[in-house]
Amino acid sequence: MRTVVVFIAAVVVTGGNAVAIRYSNRELDPLFGAAVRFAVAALVFAAVAAVGRKPWPRGRALAGALLYGLLNFGLAYGFIYEALREVHAGLAQIVLASVPLATLLIAAGAGVEAFSWRRFAGTLVAVAGIGVVSGAGTTAFSASSLLGIAGMAAAAVSIGAGAVVVKVFPPVPGAPLNAVGMAVGAAALAVASPLAGERWGVPARGETFAAFGFLVVSTLILFAAFLYVLRRWSASATSYQFLFVPIPAVIVSSLLDAEPLTPALFFGGLLVLAGSYLGLRRGRTAEGHVPGDAVARTDASGT
Repeated sequence: MRTVVVFIAAVVVTGGNAVAIRYSNRELDPLFGAAVRFAVAALVFAAVAAVGRKPWPRGRALAGALLYGLLNFGLAYGFIYEALREVHAGLAQIVLASVPLATLLIAAGAGVEAFSWRRFAGTLVAVAGIGVVSGAGTTAFSASSLLGIAGMAAAAVSIGAGAVVVKVFPPVPGAPLNAVGMAVGAAALAVASPLAGERWGVPARGETFAAFGFLVVSTLILFAAFLYVLRRWSASATSYQFLFVPIPAVIVSSLLDAEPLTPALFFGGLLVLAGSYLGLRRGRTAEGHVPGDAVARTDASGT
């Protein structure tokens, strides 16, 4: 039950992230803004790890933490921040809802989980629901929007790969893993920023500071919760949070960006819940036993 509560809390907090990134991007160049966000968060997680005397990764575990950071923070959020310059939060979350599908396919290819047609079908139903929620297909896309959509799709693949890396490499306590991973991601983004011709500067608007502060706090909550759930659920099941996130995202966007709330939100939400239930529930064999999707290795030291 505790894992379910953490999962729901992460979904609710994450719902405002895409909107906050769009606010941040209006004054801060995207790669620079992402680099600073994860650098601050990395310092906080490092302090948490030090206070809790959590062991730092070494050897193969360190290699996994570095790869996780490059995939899940450097690449994924580089794509996300850039894409959100071109597309709105609702559409971005539709595309990012493909994370469970990407995770499922990558996990199956890596031998971490058995491929499940049931989960595959559930993912497709839930993604269709996200399309209904956000009114996909009602707007003609420009060339820049298509680039943004492609960027979000690339981010989905990168996030899925990062989740599988956590399962394949030796387990690392959550705080050190996030500290190392976010530091690597921040460094990669900081290197890419000047290469992309970005300028670095301190924001002047209060709304930018507010958006950035929200992103730092939500980062700490989100990724601590993500790893907590990932240690206890399978990689593809954990990634189903991306199917629920567009629902609070649409609500937040409607309040801050005047996006309309329509009946599609209700009916699309039902599709999301139905598809997620289909994908998440465990099937039973004829003998009544639960078949073996890969079970998450529990980190006894917690986060």
